[in-house]
Amino acid sequence: MRKLLFTFLLLLLSASSLFAQDWRGRRYERYRDNMVDLTPFIGYRYGGTIFADQSNLFSQDVDVKSSANFGLNLGIPINPYGMKIELLVDRQNTNFTHGGGLFTPSGNLGDFHVTYLQGGVLIPFSESRAASPYMSVTAGVANLDPDINGVSASNRFSASAAIGVKVPLSRNMALRLEERGYFTSMQNNDRCRSCYYNYNHDLYQGETNLGLSFKF
Repeated sequence: MRKLLFTFLLLLLSASSLFAQDWRGRRYERYRDNMVDLTPFIGYRYGGTIFADQSNLFSQDVDVKSSANFGLNLGIPINPYGMKIELLVDRQNTNFTHGGGLFTPSGNLGDFHVTYLQGGVLIPFSESRAASPYMSVTAGVANLDPDINGVSASNRFSASAAIGVKVPLSRNMALRLEERGYFTSMQNNDRCRSCYYNYNHDLYQGETNLGLSFKF
């Protein structure tokens, strides 16, 4: 994971030196993010618990181990001022764990793949040549795929919200840093038809992403 992050950061630095020519110092033109953009990204996803009362797989609550994630984001402009429709695919290859206190090793209960497929809207707060902060709201499905014999994948409704910033490197390239949170519905009436919960047992995850946007 460290080697992957180092390589990605090195590519970002190389790209910025090649493409970030002194365009900010030219005759002033208002920066507008009104083009289609494609953003490959990598990040780190954390959090997530699969509760026993919402799963037919485990008889105890299990955690989703924090690990790297990667994905692709497509932005399609819907006005001249940076608002865009977003199409997002975001994957994490991880595993189930149980235990893992301060001095207790956690047990690996099987590999687990989580892929979010969502669409929504990106809304900028402002636009400038220095930085463009934004918020994003999306919804779609989460593909939950345990890599365990005899167990099939499940698709569940999911939604996310994000806050981030785009830093232009050139007229057709920008660095994108983002914090995103995911909600996935885990209701399983077959597992417990008459249970009452004081708090919900859905799946919540968060992640920090770094990407490079190519505009065209």
